[in-house]
Amino acid sequence: MKKTLIIMSLLILACAVYAEGWSTDADISLTLSQSAFSENWAGTELSNISWLANANASAEKQMKDWLHNRNTMKLAFGQTHLQKTNSLGDKYWEAPEKSTDKIDLESLWRFTLQTWVDPFMAGRLESQFLDLSQEDKDNTRFVNPMLFTETAGIMRTFIDTESMKFDSRLGAAFRQNVNRDQMDLALNKETITTLDGGLEFVSELKKQINAPLQSTFRSRLQVYQAVFNSKEDDLPNDDWKSPDMVWENTLTTKLFGLISANLLFEMRYDKEQVHEMQWKQMLGLGLSYNLF
Repeated sequence: MKKTLIIMSLLILACAVYAEGWSTDADISLTLSQSAFSENWAGTELSNISWLANANASAEKQMKDWLHNRNTMKLAFGQTHLQKTNSLGDKYWEAPEKSTDKIDLESLWRFTLQTWVDPFMAGRLESQFLDLSQEDKDNTRFVNPMLFTETAGIMRTFIDTESMKFDSRLGAAFRQNVNRDQMDLALNKETITTLDGGLEFVSELKKQINAPLQSTFRSRLQVYQAVFNSKEDDLPNDDWKSPDMVWENTLTTKLFGLISANLLFEMRYDKEQVHEMQWKQMLGLGLSYNLF
């Protein structure tokens, strides 16, 4: 993994001298919702505050006639603050709980050979800002766990216009799941790394919608089928052999000025976590700003 990152960094430095300007796209948004009730409110409703910060950015460049580079960044973090009532009937605020937490960075190198499909290689990091899985042991960790993925294969762009871009890729993938400072029963900390490899399919769509309101729709489908796992002999079952699927959809609509409406819908299947399909939906009204 380290060798791959070093090689990719050297490629960036070697090609940047001859490359033209970057084509960039970035927007950030902040969504808030709040409700409050008086002390003598007759109903059972309780006050709450929710907020979500989101950032999507991309930068791409034709480094050479035969080489194109695209980098994407997706960051999101949100919390919900809930008011509760104790046994005496007094109201109090609970500690905030996470509603969204994501770090997703990817660099894609495409060899533009003017053929029906192009070879590519990609590196990706997925993580979260706060890991609260061992909060009961007073072991809150930052940027953990970290999933590194290196992929190489073929890809094709089916649509590439000013208002829409759609491409798909298929390749061999190797992943390293690094869980830092994992605390065991004796309260000793260790770093656990799991390696696996298999096939990965990714399809991405970006669509600009100008009427009736200016909107941006993004969709990403990722399917990963593991072929081997470094810890398969220690695992209690063969759930790791089942394909993993993530389908992310976001719609950002400009209402007026900096005011925007944001809709997020995600479906996820990972049999090692849950044996059923998971889904998440978030809708909010907030502030959005295009950096580029």
